[in-house]
Amino acid sequence: MLSLLGPLCAADGPPGREAAVVSLIRQHLAAAGVPHEPAPMGGLMAGDLQGKPLRLTFAAAVDEPGLMLCEPVENGIAHAYRLGPLPAAAYSGRRIRTLHGKPGLVLPLDEAEKTTPPRWELRVDLGSAEARLSAGDGAFAVFDEPFAGEAPRVTGKALGDRPACAVLADLAADDASKTLGCTFVFYAQGQLGEHGLRLALRALAPQAFVLVRGVRHAPQVDKSGSAVLAGSGPVLVLRRDASVSHPALVDACQRAAAEAGVTLQQAVLLSGKPARPPAESALGGIRRLELGYPLIAADRALPGVDLRDLEALQRLLRTLVAAESDA
Repeated sequence: MLSLLGPLCAADGPPGREAAVVSLIRQHLAAAGVPHEPAPMGGLMAGDLQGKPLRLTFAAAVDEPGLMLCEPVENGIAHAYRLGPLPAAAYSGRRIRTLHGKPGLVLPLDEAEKTTPPRWELRVDLGSAEARLSAGDGAFAVFDEPFAGEAPRVTGKALGDRPACAVLADLAADDASKTLGCTFVFYAQGQLGEHGLRLALRALAPQAFVLVRGVRHAPQVDKSGSAVLAGSGPVLVLRRDASVSHPALVDACQRAAAEAGVTLQQAVLLSGKPARPPAESALGGIRRLELGYPLIAADRALPGVDLRDLEALQRLLRTLVAAESDA
C-alpha cells in the first residue's frame, strides 16, 4: 500500500482532470493481473466484471480539491471557483499551481467583490502583471503542497481520498478478493458528489458496496454536521440520511473488526433529510456501508493521515473479504 500511496498523492487530479491518477491505478492493477475497464465519467472499474450476480463492490474517489481559474486575468489576479466541498477559508493563503505548472497564491475576495456579480469565490495572485491562463488544463489548479512527513504521520494535498484508492488497489490484487469475485470502482469527480459512483454501480449492479474515504477527525458534532471519536483506527460511518449504512453490513464489519483485532471508531454524519429504510436508498436498493480513516486537521487544505490507521483499515477489509468468501 505505502509504495502506491506516495505517487497517488503526488499526482494531480482535480475534478474532471483525474487521468494521471487513474493511470497510476491502472498500471498497479495491470501488474497484478486484475481485469479493469473505464468507468463512467473518467474513472476505473476493476475485478471480476463479468461475474453475475456480483456480491461486493468497493469504491473510492480519485479526485482532490481544486480550483477553476477564470479569465480575464487583470494585473496578475485571476478570479476562481472552488472545486470541492472545502470552505473558502480553507483555500485562503494557500499556494496553488495550475496543471501546466504556473504557481499562484489564493487570496480572499475583498468586500466589493463579494457583492458584485458575477459572484466569484476567491482570487488567485499569479505573480505577474502579464500573467495569462493557458488553454485547457491551464485553468485548473491544485494545492502546491507535497506528500511529506515522517512515519507514522504524513501530510499532502490529496490525502482526502487517495489513501482509500491505495488501500483498495492493493485489496483488488489479493487472492481472496479475486476468489470472491469482488469488484472495485475508482470513481471520478467525487469532490462534486457521487454521480460517477452511482453510474458505475448501476452498470455493475452488485448486491452490496463499501465506500471508503477520509473522515474528518473531531471529538464532537460540529458546524459541518459530523462527529468522529477522537481516537485512532478505521471509522465506521453511520449516516442519518438517505444513504444510511445497511444494518447487516454494519454487523459484518463489526465482526470482522473484532476478528482482525482492529479498534473501530464510529462517525455520525448528520443531515436535514429524513432517514429512509436501507432498501429505499438512492442507489436502487444496493446495500451500502461506509468505512474510512481519520483526517487530521481536515478543516485546513492540507490534512494529515496516520499510516497506522490505513494499515488497520487494510487488515479490516481483508478480514471482511475473507469472511464473505467463507459465507
